[in-house]
Amino acid sequence: MKTKNLCGILMLFSFLVSCTEQQCIIHGITTGVKDGDYMYITEYLDNTYFDSAVVMNGKFTFKLPKASEEDFLPKVIVPAVGNEPSVAMVFTQDFEVKYIRDSNKDIFDIYGSPYNDLFRIEGFKIDSISHVLGHLDNLCLKDSTLTQEQKDSITLKMNELIKEDSILNIQSIERNIDNLVGAYLLYINRHSLNKETFQKLFERLPKKFASSKHFDDVRK
Repeated sequence: MKTKNLCGILMLFSFLVSCTEQQCIIHGITTGVKDGDYMYITEYLDNTYFDSAVVMNGKFTFKLPKASEEDFLPKVIVPAVGNEPSVAMVFTQDFEVKYIRDSNKDIFDIYGSPYNDLFRIEGFKIDSISHVLGHLDNLCLKDSTLTQEQKDSITLKMNELIKEDSILNIQSIERNIDNLVGAYLLYINRHSLNKETFQKLFERLPKKFASSKHFDDVRK
């Protein structure tokens, strides 16, 4: 009898572990969202939502099926507050993910899982350049005290940063061409890269990514 009970317990445990391994659990911490308000996680390309969670004491949890490797587009976490809510991209191929959002500083962070950690690391320098470009562009548009010489200098600096941004994007794709982070980066840059560069990178992409419908608009 004890043996049967033990076998039953082990089978139940194995079943529960199997179910858990097929889930992606996202533990979130957020500010600027009241208790009782909702957070949503949606598709990347439309507003179809997978799950919703009530915020309590600044915390919430999503549980959804783990995405396959081939499904390389991240999901989108959206707080249901504000006219222009900030969003965060998250890869759900991992078992567990952590999300932290500080609305006071207008920042968020996704970490604690291989693909999301990799994407965060690759995005640091590119995000920094984008921030500087936005600041310089805003300066040119709004500062009426700038001389033409100063404006020309800012324009020159912006052109240099745009070139650097393009180089960094290509390098990030090349470093990750064999994984879904590289596939996603190639996808979002598919129209900004010149055709020759894109085609060379696309030919190196593993078939499971290259055959995706998301590349239908650029596939030869």
